[in-house]
Amino acid sequence: MRKLIQEIHNGKNIKENLKHYADIAVKTYVDYGTLEMTFSAYSLLEDEIQVLDADEKEKMLSQVKQAIGCLADESCDFAVLGEKMNHLRDEITDKMDVLTAYTDRMICYEYVLNRMELKYLSKKELSEKLAAFEEEEYMKMLEGYLFGSKDQKVALDKIRLIMGQIPVHMTKNKLFERIGEALTLYQDGDKSALDGFLYMVRTSAMLYEPKQEENQFPEILEALQTFEQTDFESLEGEKYNQLVSLLEKTAKEIHEITDFYYEVQNVVNGVYAMALILPYREKMSRIEKAGRNVWQALAQGELKEELLVPLEGSIEECVEKSSHLESILYEIRSSYKKELMETGLAGQFHDFVLVANLLSDSLFIDLSVSGEEEEKADLSYVRKCTDELVNELSEKLSRVSKPVKKAIMGLVLEKLPLTFQNSDEVLDYIRVNLMGCQDKAEKCVVLTMLADLIREEQEWT
Repeated sequence: MRKLIQEIHNGKNIKENLKHYADIAVKTYVDYGTLEMTFSAYSLLEDEIQVLDADEKEKMLSQVKQAIGCLADESCDFAVLGEKMNHLRDEITDKMDVLTAYTDRMICYEYVLNRMELKYLSKKELSEKLAAFEEEEYMKMLEGYLFGSKDQKVALDKIRLIMGQIPVHMTKNKLFERIGEALTLYQDGDKSALDGFLYMVRTSAMLYEPKQEENQFPEILEALQTFEQTDFESLEGEKYNQLVSLLEKTAKEIHEITDFYYEVQNVVNGVYAMALILPYREKMSRIEKAGRNVWQALAQGELKEELLVPLEGSIEECVEKSSHLESILYEIRSSYKKELMETGLAGQFHDFVLVANLLSDSLFIDLSVSGEEEEKADLSYVRKCTDELVNELSEKLSRVSKPVKKAIMGLVLEKLPLTFQNSDEVLDYIRVNLMGCQDKAEKCVVLTMLADLIREEQEWT
């Protein structure tokens, strides 16, 4: 296979090699898809998910079983099955979009509650806790943690992590200036990159409003409304404890529902990939035959673990082969369009790209991305995006209480590019904003949090 890939890369015997590549790709993806889909489907139907609405869960699992049953039927209409899986995939993606937005909001309220944890201690108790942190010793510990690695990427990741926890002492206008500087970095780059960054900032700032069905995830929505209506500045200790419990309960529920949809999407992607690749398959492989036995059982709601045995130990070879094929797949589609049309392989290679994406680790990847050259973000587009984001954020910050405002600003700052020129600037920033923090309760919480983080990492290394 290496010789084949090298010849295609060098433009040798293109038409002949494209046909040879297609033959190998079909066999590889049939086996790889069979293994991925079969094991993920078995795992999904074996699990007992209790947190999701029973009707919603049964509806999803019923659709999955029907799809697997269709796939197991050799008279399956693959085109119709593919359309159904694409529709179901979009439906799950929309649900995950809502859950992701809810998760980001919970992160914001977690930020608020974390920093209030010691607010209800007496002045004496708080002073005693703060006395345990000697400033110079603490700064040396932070310096060693941040700059102890020779790997620059590791150091930058640690700086970003720490900066996201440091108390925010910045005006709105300064934050907006930082946002404007960050967005200019995307000028003349792909619009999709800028749009992705804007989405990340908007979700962190609780600005993003996902499409959602009426009465979708009602308990989670009710919890979020409770947080939104809370006056955190005048929060009493008993109410604080209630909110902490509500946060933990809701976060657990979101996590469990998200896990379920991840599992379902994994199976849907696998079925969709098989519906795309099987029409090109001529002879059934040993792996596909074994997989079909499992599919037939699963479609009937039967879990027969012994049927998985013939499939064990085969995935590694498929992963290796698919990696080699995909190393040149996108190059083929962009560089040999004419040859693909002339050999009648254009549609097949289009499906290879879809299958590669569906079997990748990116479960919610946008399948509509064409691979063609993307539209660029010119100066006017960057300015328009900057104005819109700043206006939205300004309006949001004017409506929330001070603790939530600080949380939003902190979470947005964490997403922006670092502007420090050297290690001294990093340490000066920490000294001023953490050691100089006038809110003693917040200062003590952050000092403790960072010390625990560093200690845990040291224990693992």
